[in-house]
Parts: sequence; C-alpha cells; structure tokens
Amino acid sequence: MSTVLVTGASGFVGRATAAALLAAGHSVTGTARRADRVPPGVASLAVDLLADPTALPAAIRTLRPEILVHGAWTTEHGRYWNDPANLDWAARTLEIVRAFADAGGRRIVTVGTCAEYDWAALDGTPCREASTPLRPHTLYGAAKHATADLVGAFCRSTGLAHAHARLFMLYGDGEQPARLVPGLIHALLAGRPARVTSGRLVRDLMDVRDAGAALAALAGSDWNGAVNVATGEPVTLAEVATTVGQLVGHPELVELGALPDRPDDPAFLVADVDILVRNVGFRPTIALRQGLDEAVSTWRAERGATDHDRRGSR
Repeated sequence: MSTVLVTGASGFVGRATAAALLAAGHSVTGTARRADRVPPGVASLAVDLLADPTALPAAIRTLRPEILVHGAWTTEHGRYWNDPANLDWAARTLEIVRAFADAGGRRIVTVGTCAEYDWAALDGTPCREASTPLRPHTLYGAAKHATADLVGAFCRSTGLAHAHARLFMLYGDGEQPARLVPGLIHALLAGRPARVTSGRLVRDLMDVRDAGAALAALAGSDWNGAVNVATGEPVTLAEVATTVGQLVGHPELVELGALPDRPDDPAFLVADVDILVRNVGFRPTIALRQGLDEAVSTWRAERGATDHDRRGSR
C-alpha cells in the first residue's frame, strides 16, 4: 500500500475519500482547517492552504507522500461558481504539485467537475471524457479545467502519473445544508413545504461515499487522464424530491414547480462511466433510494440531537 496525502480531508468529498483510502489499507495524511472533521485513523495536518502558502510544501518535503489526491478548493454553496478564490486555488494547486514532484511523489489525482463540459453542446447523451466538448461556462469550471490541463502537461514532462476526476452531482453525509437534498430534508422534517423547480431536469446523483471510494480506487489504479466519477444512471430532480418526500413521510409537502427553472441549467447532465468501470475497476454500490434513506436518517438524528440539546438548555 502507499502513503497518500489528501488535501481538503475535512470537506464533503475529502472526508469520504480519506476514509476510503484508509479502508483500502493506505497510510493517509489529510490537510484540514478543522482537524476534528478528519476521519478517525487519518493523520491530520492543520493548515489553511490559502492563508499559509508555505506550510504544505514544507510538510510535503517531510512526509514525502507517494500519491497526492488534491480535493481542496472553494466550495461555498451559492458562491463557488464565480468566486474569485477559484484563481487563488488554481495558483496554490500548481505550487502544491511542484512541491510534491520535488519531494519524489509519483502519482497525482486532481478533483474536477462536470462543469468543465460545454453544457450548451449537450444533446441528451451522456458526457464522455474523450468526445464531449470542454467549454466551461463558469469561473469554477474554467479554473478546474485549466488547472488540470497545466498539471497534466507538467506530469507528462516530468514522468509523474496524473488522473483527473470529473465529479457529477453528489449528496450525502457532510453536505452543505442549502444544497438540494439536505434542503429538502430539512424543510420536510420541520413540517414546512419543500419548494422546488419543475423537476424536469435530468441529473446523475451519486452518494458521496461512493465518490470517495471511486477516488480511492482511481488513486490506486494506473489510469492516466480524465475520468467521470458518477453512477451513469439518469434521474429527474422531480423523482429525487418525491422520493425524499416519501422517505420523510411528507410527500404532500413537496411543491414541484413552486420555483422557476434556471434558463442556463442543462436539461440532461449524466455521465458515461465506461472508463470508471472498465479502466479504474470501480462500480457504485449505493442505490439512490438507499442513499437518500440513509441521508434522511442522518439528518433526522442530527435534528433530534439538536432539539434535545435545546430542551436541556432551558
């Protein structure tokens, strides 16, 4: 097994990735601004990568990891699409990659996004790594794509292995409350209407635990190049909303069409996962209904604990 450094190991995707790498037998160190959010068994390295640009390169020289999984980036819901910090993260990534190469690292996995694809060119067929046009429509997508291109070119010139994971729509433990699935669950658990769009959009939803396991498999594989990390299974957002309503026990509170559809959202955004399955050797194991059911149970338990704490403080 290998020594692996995971940046952003306290984040939504980073925690799941670090846990999966540890379960696979790797020795894992994770960077985090919140050490208490790093999975048990993962060595934590408390560092703010943007505020202290020298801390991680110095740590890399000491740790000398064999594999780097770079997941740290700007992710604040509602802001990250056009957050100027995307430029800062692009610059910091190149510095981290250079330090990793100088310390003798051998393999890099960068974490990208389905927003690298040209959403205007999608025609109802799944996104394929080699043939679907790449033309990001947001600063986030452009920064991820440009950074991956630069890292790829650097790795080819230096002999390092490099894989670039394009994540599609994720949900699950640790997700920011304002996002679709937790937003629905929170409203319904509180007995409030869950107001959503028409739900006609078709998406590819993956449990974050499967995404973490896929990134761990990619880190341990010999695949170089881009790979979609998704299920390959299309589902309408209406199906997601109604399923959550059923699982919570308040389907009557799901109000489809209460919010307008955004005109810039692609109607169909689903991945072709042939490379993930055939070349990386990973298949998702968590069905959508199972994952949503477990998400509901998690949020219900957290809500119950919060209510208990409030009653106890009176």
